[in-house]
Amino acid sequence: MGSGTKTGEDTTMVTGNDDAEATMVGRSIYAQAPKIVLKHFLSYTEGTEPKRIEIPAEGIVIGRVAPADVAIGSPEISRKHCKIEIQDEWAILSDLGSTNGTLIDGTKIDRPMRLRSGTKFSLGSFEIRYERRDPREVAEEAELSHELQRAEEYVRAILPQPISEGPVQTEWCFIPSTKLGGDAFGYQYVNEGVFTGFVLDVSGHGIGSCMHAANVANALRRRALPDVDFTDPASVAAGLNATFPMEEHNGLLFSVWYFAYELASRTLKFCAAGHHPSFLVTPDNPEPAPLWLKSPVIGMLPFGKWASGSAVMPVGSRLFVFSDGAFEIVTADGHAWSMEDLRVLLKAPAIAGVPEPQRLYQAVRAASKPGPLDDDFSVLMVTFG
Repeated sequence: MGSGTKTGEDTTMVTGNDDAEATMVGRSIYAQAPKIVLKHFLSYTEGTEPKRIEIPAEGIVIGRVAPADVAIGSPEISRKHCKIEIQDEWAILSDLGSTNGTLIDGTKIDRPMRLRSGTKFSLGSFEIRYERRDPREVAEEAELSHELQRAEEYVRAILPQPISEGPVQTEWCFIPSTKLGGDAFGYQYVNEGVFTGFVLDVSGHGIGSCMHAANVANALRRRALPDVDFTDPASVAAGLNATFPMEEHNGLLFSVWYFAYELASRTLKFCAAGHHPSFLVTPDNPEPAPLWLKSPVIGMLPFGKWASGSAVMPVGSRLFVFSDGAFEIVTADGHAWSMEDLRVLLKAPAIAGVPEPQRLYQAVRAASKPGPLDDDFSVLMVTFG
């Protein structure tokens, strides 16, 4: 047998009964890995909008206004604050004599510094993250972000319009997180004498949780639960549990706070299925009162017992129903909020011209650490005239 050199092909000798030899030539099963060319990226959040930019080979200058290559409208940032140069595979960060300094790990830099992938640096208190990544991965993330945006638009499309007239009025604020959680809410008259509503929160984040929330909300909106009395909150919870078991919906659970208000008696019935309390504020009592009875989360078990509570709604009463994204935040100094912090906010004076749910969001946003909130923010306020 002769010898040779392999060039991406395998050679196999086959011998038959007639002692003849045949040579089979085929491609190697070991494919050569594609060459990865890493690029340099910066990511930051301006207002509530997350942004990611690629650093070109010629580098960039970051400042507050043009002619800076990257203009970020923060008062913390100087007109020409810093620059990043690309040298071989390194990104080199230099301050340009800024007022508030360029900081890495809380320390102002006084000379050019190499950035490692994942490094966070600050222009004053404005934080930016540097990454060196495969552009294909970045493009895939951008596509996923686009899909999340489409899912968010669908959820917004099924949310009801505020009600500004009549015996029951509503206002709400819905701010989805960048990861898109599983919040949804709705309300309607099921007959001339009963007004119903709900806020629900599906476990997890992403398109799956978002679309599951939309499906549940549509079932409630269309009253598409068999053998359910929609004026009885406990019956609604049981019907939801029978219709949406976790084993048939990718392991997703959800909590829901559902209510039914009877106009003639001014009585509100409610069920908190795995959900935290809602708060009632009345004209005679400025202290927000929790409305809650313990009941199981929806979808976990094939059976359960859901409890209904009730309360009378004096004229001018306001009911606040919300998701946990309205209070589960971390402040700039690292303090983790609880529901008590939100209850305190409810007692604060109203702001003229600002809807109450929007005021609550502004206060939560101001108290939270910089960047988007970690979860969806949903607050529904119902006023009983």
